[in-house]
Amino acid sequence: MKKLFRYLIYILPLILCFSYYPLIKLGENETMYFELSLPLIWLMVFDAVGLVMVVDKYRSKLFSKVFGSALWWLFPIFVTFSVIWSLNVLRGILTVGVMWALFFAVVFFFELRENLDTKFWKIFWRWFFGAALFVCVWCVVQCILDVAGVPQEASLLCDGCVYQMFGFPHPNGFAIEPQFMGNLLLAPTIASLYFYISDKNKKYLILFAIFAATLFLTFSRGAIYACVVGLVFFDFFVWARAKKSEKKAVCKNIMKTVGIFVAAFLFTLNLQGVLAAASPTADTYGDGVAKVINHLSLGVIDIRGKSTEPVESSEKSETKTEGKTEAAFDGYVAESTDTRVRLSRAAFDIWKKDFKTVMVGVGIGGAGQALYNNGDSPAPREIVQNEYASILLETGLVGALLLLAMLILAVKMIIQKCEIPEVLLPLLVAYGVSLIFFSGFPNALQIILLPGLLFFFSKK
Repeated sequence: MKKLFRYLIYILPLILCFSYYPLIKLGENETMYFELSLPLIWLMVFDAVGLVMVVDKYRSKLFSKVFGSALWWLFPIFVTFSVIWSLNVLRGILTVGVMWALFFAVVFFFELRENLDTKFWKIFWRWFFGAALFVCVWCVVQCILDVAGVPQEASLLCDGCVYQMFGFPHPNGFAIEPQFMGNLLLAPTIASLYFYISDKNKKYLILFAIFAATLFLTFSRGAIYACVVGLVFFDFFVWARAKKSEKKAVCKNIMKTVGIFVAAFLFTLNLQGVLAAASPTADTYGDGVAKVINHLSLGVIDIRGKSTEPVESSEKSETKTEGKTEAAFDGYVAESTDTRVRLSRAAFDIWKKDFKTVMVGVGIGGAGQALYNNGDSPAPREIVQNEYASILLETGLVGALLLLAMLILAVKMIIQKCEIPEVLLPLLVAYGVSLIFFSGFPNALQIILLPGLLFFFSKK
């Protein structure tokens, strides 16, 4: 059983990469799809193994004093009870099930950490960075396949990822969307940077450059912004913790990594320009570069030609230049941002409608139904796309405050007891920023599992 426990953790980084492909589809209703992914299957198996090992270890005492604090339990217990008044009971029950599975996985990480020694961690980090490298290579292959005309069934690119959108593809890896692929790269990017700063080993600098370049290739603004904020926090935190005699050397290393990060962006920017020129669209290298800058800057920086005008996606098959179709978008897609802002505002408006909703929300899993009932979405399946607004709407002020207390306790523990707060705190900051751009965890289990694992098991 101990060997199985170790092997399950070894493969976790790789399993997390397959968050949407392959997928077991179990059906659907008007409010949600019923699907099983590899990470969810891993989570169920790991919890079963962990439960057997913990019961065998403690017999009558299942949890240590660390998890005896009521703050750890109040939020998940409250969320569980919120199923009673949820606008979507079935979705609420399934969401609570995943939440408890994640919660107990973190508990088992802590309770069984003595089974993992220094040798284990050397192997784990190879799996960790190896899995990230594998998915980075696949992302590049996806782009090449798409430009070469390989169908989506083989390339696994999502509908909004193909070259017809911007003139160049932006990969989603084995995730459902590029933003989730980008989110997967946050941990290896920050971890590789930490290992370089700590060990001065250039191989980690190379890994950092590869991960950063692939992150830019996903073209996910949410993941890119989150990474930038996380890296800025990392640099400040490392500099602040350094001794006075070490600050000059730390600053030198930080400037070097900043240069590598900028170089990674410029490399990917040129690659996207090349992909645009090589694609069957009428876009040139310059068009691809200009679109990237315009989109990532939210339309602020515009180096496109003055004669360039947006082309609606419905016209992409009709407008042709020299026998080539025009891409659907010529730069910043405001609709993507506007939709997120609109749904977040709608969620806030629904939340403050009455006292009950303000205090306890519409119940876990009920956000989509609440938006639909209020006329703010075309179908109950549409979600808020902002985890903070979703939590406030579904669990109310009580749930938000309980979650905040839980997070404060976690940060306190990281600062006091964690051996690598330089990795965990910036990673939590990056994940926190990324949650502004999506909601729900089934496609992003790494946000809970990786910080929990690295906190309890990490070695410098």
